[in-house]
Amino acid sequence: MYEKEPDLKIFGAEKQRKQTSDMERKHGTAYTNYLNSFIKVEDRRYLTNDSAMHRLVPLRATVGTMVMTPSQFNEVHLPALGKFFSFSEKSVANDPLTMALAEREKLNASKTLSTVIFVSTRDSKGFSVSGYIDLEQSLRSFKAAGVKGHPWADIFAGRRRLEPNQQDLSFITWNNGKVFYNESDNYKIIPDALRSAIFYENEKDIELSFDQAFREVNNLKFAELRFVTIKRFMPTNDSFLLQQINIVAQIANTTGIPHIEYDLKLEATRQEHLNHQMSVSVAPSLSVLSRAYFEIIKTNYEWRTFTLIYETPEGLARLQDLMNIQALNSDYVKLRNLADYSDDYRVLWKEADETLHEQRIILDCEPKTLKELLRISMDFKLQGPFRNWFLTHLDTHSSGLKDIYNEDFKANITSVRMKIVDPNPFERKKTRISKVDQILGNQTMLPILIFDAVVLFASSARNVIAAMQPFHPPNRHCGSPSPWMLGPFIVNEMKTISEDDTENMKLDENGQRTHFNLEIYKPTVNEPMMIWTPDSGIKTRRLNLELDSAGSPQDFSEQRRVYTVVTHYEEPYFMMKEDHENFRGREKYEGYAVDLIRKISELMEFDYEFVIVSGNGKYNPETKQWDGIIRKLIDHHAQIGVCDLTITQLRRSVVDFTVPFMQLGISILHYKSPPEPKNQFAFLKPFAVEVWIYMIFAQLVMTLAFVFIARLSYREWLPPNPAIQDPDELENIWNVNNSTWLMVGSIMQQGCDILPRGPHMRILTGMWWFFALMMLSTYTANLAAFLTSNKWQSSIKSLQDLIEQDESNDTDYQRAWNQMKDFNPSAFTSTNKEGVARVRKEKGDYAFLMETTSLTYNIERNCDLTQIGEQIGEKHYGLAVPLGADYRTNLSVSILQLSEKGELYKMKNKWWKNHNVTCDSFHEVDGDELSIIELGGVFLVLAGGVLTGVILGIFEFLWNVQHVAVEERVTPWQALKAELAFALKFWVRKKPMRISGSSDKSSSRRSSGSRRSSKEKTRSKTVS
Repeated sequence: MYEKEPDLKIFGAEKQRKQTSDMERKHGTAYTNYLNSFIKVEDRRYLTNDSAMHRLVPLRATVGTMVMTPSQFNEVHLPALGKFFSFSEKSVANDPLTMALAEREKLNASKTLSTVIFVSTRDSKGFSVSGYIDLEQSLRSFKAAGVKGHPWADIFAGRRRLEPNQQDLSFITWNNGKVFYNESDNYKIIPDALRSAIFYENEKDIELSFDQAFREVNNLKFAELRFVTIKRFMPTNDSFLLQQINIVAQIANTTGIPHIEYDLKLEATRQEHLNHQMSVSVAPSLSVLSRAYFEIIKTNYEWRTFTLIYETPEGLARLQDLMNIQALNSDYVKLRNLADYSDDYRVLWKEADETLHEQRIILDCEPKTLKELLRISMDFKLQGPFRNWFLTHLDTHSSGLKDIYNEDFKANITSVRMKIVDPNPFERKKTRISKVDQILGNQTMLPILIFDAVVLFASSARNVIAAMQPFHPPNRHCGSPSPWMLGPFIVNEMKTISEDDTENMKLDENGQRTHFNLEIYKPTVNEPMMIWTPDSGIKTRRLNLELDSAGSPQDFSEQRRVYTVVTHYEEPYFMMKEDHENFRGREKYEGYAVDLIRKISELMEFDYEFVIVSGNGKYNPETKQWDGIIRKLIDHHAQIGVCDLTITQLRRSVVDFTVPFMQLGISILHYKSPPEPKNQFAFLKPFAVEVWIYMIFAQLVMTLAFVFIARLSYREWLPPNPAIQDPDELENIWNVNNSTWLMVGSIMQQGCDILPRGPHMRILTGMWWFFALMMLSTYTANLAAFLTSNKWQSSIKSLQDLIEQDESNDTDYQRAWNQMKDFNPSAFTSTNKEGVARVRKEKGDYAFLMETTSLTYNIERNCDLTQIGEQIGEKHYGLAVPLGADYRTNLSVSILQLSEKGELYKMKNKWWKNHNVTCDSFHEVDGDELSIIELGGVFLVLAGGVLTGVILGIFEFLWNVQHVAVEERVTPWQALKAELAFALKFWVRKKPMRISGSSDKSSSRRSSGSRRSSKEKTRSKTVS
């Protein structure tokens, strides 16, 4: 409903209800309808009983929703019976407003109709006021109080005008901007939070993103908070307004209004931060962005030399950390401003190619300028292979590089952009894509950042307003005496929470965005590569296989490359084949370096061609220039240098090297004398001959002394049979046999089964054990030392041995040099070949210092030469590449792979080892290992002892056979067969008393012998 008067506006919001004359019946029906409003259509599919559904309503109510009881509903929505009366029944003024209100008075008083009136008029002082009035609430309040409500009797009679006041739903005094809100029993106030933005006239895409963000926010209904936008536009050609734009932050700081920036700008000073405490920025901090570029270039790309090209002061600020990698405007880091070449960009690219020989360019320019710059650079081959570009503008992907991208773009071009959550997080499965969806889908930075700014502010305002009820709107005039009280809380909330569509958005205490994610990608083919984060640095991105589809643009920078390899003639590294006339190109060369490059090219899948120069490369201090291989690499006329190229610090200042493919140094070449013959009885060498004689003599003396002293000791005389208490005779077990056995067992560290009993006998035994222990320990130590050192060794083991006669305080190298100068004849030779010949001629009286590669080469071809001592110093051969070459790491990895597979060893064996020479190998044992020759005497002694024992055993066996034959009165042959047959029965453990049938007398004698044997055995056990 809408009606208009000169000073009055009426907006009616009405809800018609069913009427009934019976108030009691109306009460029950109204509450039923009230409960039915909570029931959804889906609920009736599962429950058909209305009573059951009504009981479930309070249990299913959402958080923040209160379901009234019947008594509460009756108190709020139904007037007391008998108190209803109408003001409009008396008299009604003849005007549209009064007549319209009179028609609705009874309906509102009976809760049949609910009407809201919007009034815009002037108060008694002539100031504009406006507000919303709940007609039913106002009528009931006036009937109950009659004071604070509106004077409805006078209003209906035409004596008073309807004016809003501070007790209504809302009341606004426009002269001072004060706003009052109140809730009634029928309506809940949802305040509007005003959100204003300032755009340039040409920022239509950003404006659409701004509007879309608020549509998304209002659709979410954040805590029943709705945002109303106010937009202002600035011309781009008004220099005065452009200079005054920074005043907005100061005004916001004064009024307490949150101020959000979304564009890249120079870092604020400390004083500016104090004046901009209400300002936050969702755009990446330039200092953090500069640090990100530093980590990408220095840590990931490992660029040490490059050229920085910038267009704007903001672009220079993004490159500030890169300028600290090396000294600015040196041979490593060059800085150029596009403004200096604005007349003709070709001058810039010609300087980069011909003067700077630049292979790596870091370019910061606006996307609208980028396409033209790269198109011109193609004329100077700056887009060829082995060139690298890094584009730092965050909107490079929107510059239209795809329009000019073709097969001539073989350079490696990478860039960065803000990492968003999804390719288009704002497209929610829409069947119809709008203009703003296309803008946000292109991932242009400013539209996305302003979307983030809106979401961040809305989330913060929601949290603060929900926690600080009632809502207090900000003052709308700059001259307000106090700032908005909620503003600082919202700003602090924005610094705390993180609501973003670009990943990892966090603000620091100054309101600057120091946390964000950058995506490193190839703008020519839109291929993501890596992700940079402030905390974790650079991480390789896991690509979706679906992205690598047939429809994606071809990456011409990944095509097979042709490397130029520079080298020089040097055996055995690079040589012409004997029949090189029959070959063309690289096939007519051979050598270690040729095989090495071929193996690496197979691993890295590239082609190559050789360029031959005069030498490795020497530095001229006068001209400060290099020649040979190094010169070609400095000028980027070649990509790889290979030969016997030593890695030195001076060379590393102008070129880079891979990991070494060969290690060398200086060592000693010496004559190898044949080894001395080995002694089979070397185990007797630890002791001299007289020592062995004295040991045998001591053994005999101790044995006789032991027998004599034992006979003097009464403790050693024992009864033969311990069972006889009073024997007729005593027996002494220490005869010559037992004494000798004790002496031998002690010195062999094996012990004996019988031991002496008397104290003096034990002292004598202990002294012999001490003697045996010392002799055995001394023998063991001397035997180990003698046998392990009894191998051939050169008399010269190191450089120290060569100069040991010089007692100078100089270093070893200086002393060696001084001695070589003083030798007569001279120790120096003109060539390595002459030195090798002299070593072989003087046979051990001359040692020659030479490089280990040449030394190994000669040792492989001369069997009488050897290397002695450790390597003196250390040098390495490596592949040389231009400074900062991105393929250096791949070359190093390939060399390591060849080394792990043993290919480097095979190639060196192929070109160094002379397979036509076979040297006699002398077996030399290292460490504590002994050969069979040195221990052969031990085995001979063992064999002799075993043989002696076997012979004595045979003689004893035959003697026993003869004795048995006599006692048992059988022939010797019968006794031999019987004893031998029994001896071969190993499984029989008991021996019979007789071997054949005989007389009782023989049996008696055999038994007698057995008894004697048993008696001797018992006596031996007793003594022991």
